[in-house]
Amino acid sequence: MSNPLNASRPAAATSLTLVVRTMLLAIPLITLALWFVLAADGLGPFPPVWAPLVVLAVAAGAYSLCELIGFRAAPLEHGGRPAEVEAESWRRFTSSTFVRFAICEAVFLISLPLAFVVDSFWVVLVGAVLALPLVALEVLPGARNQQRFAAALEARGVPSYLTGRPQDY
Repeated sequence: MSNPLNASRPAAATSLTLVVRTMLLAIPLITLALWFVLAADGLGPFPPVWAPLVVLAVAAGAYSLCELIGFRAAPLEHGGRPAEVEAESWRRFTSSTFVRFAICEAVFLISLPLAFVVDSFWVVLVGAVLALPLVALEVLPGARNQQRFAAALEARGVPSYLTGRPQDY
């Protein structure tokens, strides 16, 4: 028997990871581009305290939303072949992943207009520094996120096969 940690990942997991990592790459790239626009002298002076606090509050709200409702799903119904159930589970997980990504990316997106309002690159930098780990924690389809979502799908006792099939272990 093989170890579940060494089991090959489903194609859906691999492609979803690739898509999320690619979307995650936009945050540092936009941050770099805005450095040329907003940072005249290095990073410049720190902005009024309220601007980074707004970004921090949005980050706390995004984290709370993802933790409280980001992994909720209607339980799977009994019946169906394992391949169909697995495909449905991955479809729901992918949909949930994109919703969580939008919530987490809002932290960075809100920092952009705020940076122009206070004319400071620091706000963009704070938004990027808060959004990157938030996306990594809440969105990347790792074992933690798959297990949390699988638990919601399996509430009625129907296996979701989201974390693998019995023959994979």
